Amino acid sequence: MSDGAEARPTAARPGWYPDPMTPARRRYWTGSSWTYATSDAVPVDHPPPLDVVPLPDGHRLPEPVGPRPAPAAGEVKPPQKKWKWALAVVVGLLVGLAGVLLSNRPSPEPKAAPAPPTTTETAPTVDPSAPPSPGDPSSNNDRSTASLASLVVKPEDVPSTAQVVVFSGGDGLGQPTLDLCNGTYPSELRRTARFQDAVLDSGGRLVLSTEAVLYRDGSGTTQALRELRSVVAGCPSTPVQSPIGQPAVITTFNSTAPDAGWPRTATVNRVAFDLTTDDGSGMPRRTIAVYLQRGRALLGVYFAQPEGPQVAVEGQTTVQGIVGVFAARLAALPVSVVGA
Repeated sequence: MSDGAEARPTAARPGWYPDPMTPARRRYWTGSSWTYATSDAVPVDHPPPLDVVPLPDGHRLPEPVGPRPAPAAGEVKPPQKKWKWALAVVVGLLVGLAGVLLSNRPSPEPKAAPAPPTTTETAPTVDPSAPPSPGDPSSNNDRSTASLASLVVKPEDVPSTAQVVVFSGGDGLGQPTLDLCNGTYPSELRRTARFQDAVLDSGGRLVLSTEAVLYRDGSGTTQALRELRSVVAGCPSTPVQSPIGQPAVITTFNSTAPDAGWPRTATVNRVAFDLTTDDGSGMPRRTIAVYLQRGRALLGVYFAQPEGPQVAVEGQTTVQGIVGVFAARLAALPVSVVGA
């Protein structure tokens, strides 16, 4: 280049690149977005996955860096000037000297830790092997936030061939909880804490997601279930625009609820939907969405591949059995958390 500047990296072409979340594995990049598909270390040009499902917006994963473009014919990269190397050495020495001087300064007296707030509530013990506990104070502002980690799926719940990851934007209130038929749900404003994670099978496909949410009080969850039933009952057979900028979709609900013959769990209310969404891509997707409610706590259990046996959760491989696992967890949550 005429000014001597180095060529900038080009956009990465589709392929398998180091996973920003787990660099020891590879994640598939479509050329414009990351996907749920992960695999052991494979070449970039390894065949793409069969089911390419992009991660939703807001996942905050950096884009992979593509190769630098080859220099044009006859173009020779100018040599680095020696004064640059000398300057780098001088700067390094100065930084090192400053570090030594600062390290010899007496350390300031530590400030006394503030006394913990007085409260009669005791948060449930969280298993250290569970997914990262939610707790972003700018989003989740509920003192019982830590209890949500006891409700969602954990790594020890599933076989070693599966992977549990925190859902994109799942550790706060920035993402919606209720979104069936791209409806509008005013009860979302009454949420105080939220945590969502997902299970990926051995092929990197999303198979299950669990979402635990707290509302200000029990009337918030009651309103949420009422809004769900209302939106589903009035869902049109035409595309519905997304209120958050996602693609418009046609949502079709099975007239028979998937939980019609399932047993009930004492103290836990349940509503379930069997739906198919079509965003015009030619790949309609069937989902079973189950919502469990107790007091001010709402637990969503979403099956992305509902046909056939499921990835085992606590040994359960049916949709009904897996829902029973999470219903039991919700029933066991302390009254001090759910308020009922």
